[in-house]
Amino acid sequence: MEAAILAIGLAIVAGHLLSAIFKRTRIPDVLVLMLAGIAIGPYALAWASPTDFGKVGPVLTTIALIVILFEGGLGLEVATVRRALGETLTLTLTTSVVTAGLVAVIAYPLLGNWITAFLLGVILSGTSSAVVIPMINALGVADRPRAVLALESALTDVTCIVGAFALLQAALAGGELHGMELASRMIASLVVASVMGVAGGIGWLLMLDRVRQLPNSFTLVFAVVFLLYGLAELLGFSGGIAALAFGMTISNVVPDLAARFSTRNPIAIAQHTDQERDLFAEAVFLVKLFFFVYLGLNLRFSDPEVLSYAAAIVVAVYAARLLITRFTLSSSATTTDATVAAVMVPKGLAAAVLASVPAQQGLAGGEVLRDLAFAVVGMSIVVTSVAVPMAELPPVRWLARKWFRPFARAGTGGP
Repeated sequence: MEAAILAIGLAIVAGHLLSAIFKRTRIPDVLVLMLAGIAIGPYALAWASPTDFGKVGPVLTTIALIVILFEGGLGLEVATVRRALGETLTLTLTTSVVTAGLVAVIAYPLLGNWITAFLLGVILSGTSSAVVIPMINALGVADRPRAVLALESALTDVTCIVGAFALLQAALAGGELHGMELASRMIASLVVASVMGVAGGIGWLLMLDRVRQLPNSFTLVFAVVFLLYGLAELLGFSGGIAALAFGMTISNVVPDLAARFSTRNPIAIAQHTDQERDLFAEAVFLVKLFFFVYLGLNLRFSDPEVLSYAAAIVVAVYAARLLITRFTLSSSATTTDATVAAVMVPKGLAAAVLASVPAQQGLAGGEVLRDLAFAVVGMSIVVTSVAVPMAELPPVRWLARKWFRPFARAGTGGP
């Protein structure tokens, strides 16, 4: 027990030091935290394994994802999101479709079945909110590209989950897939979850002044986020989108909004203070520490053939992303922003969780699919983490200016 408490204290101190190092060197703390998880895991020092956490581990990782999405929503402005929505959909859909196709083609010789191969492609077609949102916030990406990348990571959580379960059902049923049903599920999940998040955010702001009168009321906002997430998931919608929409709502609703609807008896709508927002950021910092160490513990490195296929998938996905960002991002982005967007395709919690389901459901080749997905998750986070500081090197900046020539040349990415 004493050793565990000591380790937690050291992890928190190390996390603060790593954040400071990231600001100076652009070496992301998420990479070091994940490597720490690998180091203490079953394939290195064997000090800990995912089974040591039992059912608590997956629950805490989900909590981490919820909190990160909520805090990401706090940093998004509605006007920016509105302007970036079309660009987000283009980038998201293009990346998802191309990634799913590339992964399926590369993985087919190993998996031996096209539906299983496309199932893996859909699982790996998204980006990780838990990796993308903290990194783009720390890098100081401009508002519009930051909104595009944050929304992309949240939207692909929905498309990956809905698409993966639809393909899994088709695989278990012998190949029958209903395209219209799949599309309607995705649209319903996005729309209803967004409405739930907005309604929950407005309701929370209406109660905020009264809530502040309660002792230790700061944590109640997280209770509301968890309630919204859980309710949305129970109803079959996207809890992640609900959490993101809730965060956006409470950071964008102005105090006199209700006066537009009632001039005689305007409803008082409160706002969160800067101090409260700082506390939110501290909470995100703490859960991020756990998430990436736990993710490192879960990565598997037992099969060289699987690792070689995973490496081929990662190379193909990142090469495709370079092309996609070149032709889908708005020309108002700087070359620096475009470079960051080009490497922001790491896989994370959603992919790792979804990859475990086929084996649990008894799908043929499910174990291989799981191990391959886990390897891609780890490698993609490493590639994104390494690419960020490398983008600061003069030769890489020169190549970025050449490749992203149509983009605005302001900021650090300009000539």
